[in-house]
Amino acid sequence: MKSKTSPSTKQLPIFSDQLGEMRRTRTSPAEYEALSRVRLSKNFILRPFLFSTEAAALGLSNYPDHPDLVIAAGRALCNKILEPVLEHFGNFAITFGHQCHQAIETGKLKSRKSNPRSSSPHQWDRQTFGDEVYARVDILPFCVADGEVSKHDFAHWLMHTLDVDLLMTWTRSNGFCISISPRPRRVWFQWGSAQMGEPRREVFMGADYWQRIYPTLPEHERPKFAPSHTDGRITWTGRY
Repeated sequence: MKSKTSPSTKQLPIFSDQLGEMRRTRTSPAEYEALSRVRLSKNFILRPFLFSTEAAALGLSNYPDHPDLVIAAGRALCNKILEPVLEHFGNFAITFGHQCHQAIETGKLKSRKSNPRSSSPHQWDRQTFGDEVYARVDILPFCVADGEVSKHDFAHWLMHTLDVDLLMTWTRSNGFCISISPRPRRVWFQWGSAQMGEPRREVFMGADYWQRIYPTLPEHERPKFAPSHTDGRITWTGRY
């Protein structure tokens, strides 16, 4: 449930306060450039996370409604996910990060329109969990694309080593879609094409794993971050 209070930024450098007279109804190039240069972690700044091909095609800047919340989400993604991946597997491309509310609403597909409660975790400042971070990033690991590491082994390492909420892969893609949240589901599945004889969705870590397999595993075989907050279900039950 969205918080009714204003965003808490006590532990953040409040980016919006640094803008002063630069802040306008329409984003200026200088304002966008200043935000894009914000340092998120040792190896990342915000710039690559702000570009969206869909927003660009719609002629939108993809500038966030709440820059401070987007900065907080970016830092959480980098520290929880991307820095460990970079250290363990080497370089990767960020293919999709933040998507602004206007781009999501303008470019919705019919499938999205059919689910008005969709949490849209690519909108990092949506406040699904109030001021707590719920965010998503898509990456293309070069070690997987180059055949040095299998897609399954890469995904297995993610789910057993890092604080992942939801991991999605695709049968004909080397990309990985990774979400983090304050109530992690710990679910990993792969989308396929039924028209090509593939399972539409193949679950590798879900309800069966958390309810039947996980309790029987010795400690050293269990994921570092566990268990699931939903018993492995993909959707949260009741209110957030």
